[in-house]
Amino acid sequence: MGIYTRTRQPGIFKYEGKNGLVYGIDYYADGKRHRELVGPVFEDARAELQKMRDIIRRGKYSRVINQRTKTFNDLLEEYSKQMQDTSFYRRMIRYFKPVLLKQFGEKLLSEIDYKALEDFRESRKNASIKTKYQTRPRSKRTVDIEMAVLRRMFRKAMKWGWIMDDPFQNAEDLFYGKTGKRERALTPDEVRRLIDASIPHFKPILLVGILTGLRKADILTLRWQNINLERARITLAEQKTGRTRVINMGKDLHALFMGLPVKSEWVFPGHNGKPFRDVRKALDTAIRKAGIDPGKENMKIVFHTLRHSAISQLIECGADTTMVQNYVAHASPEMTNNYTHLSEEYRRKTGELLDGLYDVAKVLPKIHDGQKSSQKTGEPEKQIFLSS
Repeated sequence: MGIYTRTRQPGIFKYEGKNGLVYGIDYYADGKRHRELVGPVFEDARAELQKMRDIIRRGKYSRVINQRTKTFNDLLEEYSKQMQDTSFYRRMIRYFKPVLLKQFGEKLLSEIDYKALEDFRESRKNASIKTKYQTRPRSKRTVDIEMAVLRRMFRKAMKWGWIMDDPFQNAEDLFYGKTGKRERALTPDEVRRLIDASIPHFKPILLVGILTGLRKADILTLRWQNINLERARITLAEQKTGRTRVINMGKDLHALFMGLPVKSEWVFPGHNGKPFRDVRKALDTAIRKAGIDPGKENMKIVFHTLRHSAISQLIECGADTTMVQNYVAHASPEMTNNYTHLSEEYRRKTGELLDGLYDVAKVLPKIHDGQKSSQKTGEPEKQIFLSS
């Protein structure tokens, strides 16, 4: 055993063992006495003691304990529990969670610093994306999205008191920059051409996207029970945020839903009666047939481009910032809380701003044929979905 010796500095001791002389600190926290070895330099021990006393004074000693015991795997598991009911979680489990476990796994949260995150970013940038049909380089935007997931997790760790410092704080250079933001917005003429070039079942999906600003996952999983045709509004819990969103339909959007046949509980069912998993192929084909430049990186046209286009067109039609934030739920939770007093009339007027831009009748199937088919197969009538 080694020999402990007091020094003239209260709270600092000397310890002489088989590895030589080192200094340590002695302090009380949570009603217990704690002793920790620091190193061979006295000034380092004094600085560490002052740091610990400051932490204890601010009531943050529990963070120190968590930081020394909580691993990244603990953080990933807890975060996964909170996100398991979201579409984001399902994507993360299938794709990103194994990557994170391989990189960080049982590392203590205190060991993951700026350098560790920077190394991870570079490794992801150099890793190719392999699909069934091709192998392609990973874009900077994709890497930024992955880093944003990590940043969100560490922010949660800070809120839970698991870490002393967020490694992402003041580290915006861990992101490649503007490549992480979609900049493209389609003009009304481009949207019309896109709709005209689309296959029949994709036309109404496109139109709902441009008239509501809803995200792809929310549109593809839209149920008739979310739609109240009598009151002309859509009410649903967004898959990404979990927040309840209410959209008051304009005349065009209402006419679109009135004209769609009811084939199942889903508004846009596939051939198997279940929602489409993705519509990327249909969108890419329509872009090519319409002769529209698909763009690259943050200017590439994806389904989310419709959301940006809806916002752009609302502004061009005269919507103010408050109307846009309320209608497309594009604000932060804190900002959204400021608009909870907005009336239904206000939301209705916002939706009506987009009326007349597109020909709804052109995207609808033959209504009478659809209704007959629904009745023959015993599928539910639309009337049973009028209340929400």
